[in-house]
Amino acid sequence: MRATIALIAITLFAVPAFTVSVAAAPAPVGPLPRAFAGYNQPTIPATACRSLGPTEAQCVIPAMTAGRYLIEATGTSTSQGADAIQALEIDIGDRQCGVGKNAAPWPSGSRTFRLNCEVSLLSDSPVVVRVVYADAKAVKDPKGPTLAIQPLPWNGVLFSQPFVPKQ
Repeated sequence: MRATIALIAITLFAVPAFTVSVAAAPAPVGPLPRAFAGYNQPTIPATACRSLGPTEAQCVIPAMTAGRYLIEATGTSTSQGADAIQALEIDIGDRQCGVGKNAAPWPSGSRTFRLNCEVSLLSDSPVVVRVVYADAKAVKDPKGPTLAIQPLPWNGVLFSQPFVPKQ
């Protein structure tokens, strides 16, 4: 965990700020494809999530889960002056979904930073989802960051990734 927090602390100054947002409520979740027979796409209740202190929260997605999910993470801090910065990292199992940084001017008061991740899952075992929160020149909310996980409709796509072919 120290290595992860150190990574976030380093990226506070190296990663451009970004956020991912969902514009509209997702469509109702329908049945999974036949290839996922025996699996479910359950709703992940808030009781499946817990705070581990001011820098981390975790949720557990149950075994035999398949489907698409939206993971929403938040971290809240109170600025202690100019140059306050916030960062969030979302990890799913042993994979990092992403790191986001918010370095917009924020000289005083409380501010909540949000980072979202979309994931397609197919797992026989429970999957741990973590959010790690870091800030600089600010005081973290002692309740820690939050996580919420909601199912999304199946869109038939298993994987996609952009790349630039050899020019």
